[in-house]
Amino acid sequence: MLREIKGSQRLARMLAIKVDGVSPAILIGKQDVSLTDNGTGDYTLTLAKPLARAPVVVATSQTADAVCEVAAASATAVQVLVKDPSTLAAKDAIIHVMILGSDAVDET
Repeated sequence: MLREIKGSQRLARMLAIKVDGVSPAILIGKQDVSLTDNGTGDYTLTLAKPLARAPVVVATSQTADAVCEVAAASATAVQVLVKDPSTLAAKDAIIHVMILGSDAVDET
């Protein structure tokens, strides 16, 4: 007996990216994004395969005395800014970025 199985899979996609902003280079996730170094502490990650809509993005620094801010996130790119927390001056750092999105247009 054959049965049809219906699932509620929403085509979720999670990308784990590690960037060395000092070099600059992508250490993890080279197949998922390309890196543009916009200047000290300012990085744009362009997705190799765009998402259906803007993702949820979390960024954190591995470098001491550096904090990350997700400045912009769209279906095609993510911009991360890194600063020294005491002076708020831009700073190059090693950062980890998690991008959680969906390939389903109607995902809520």
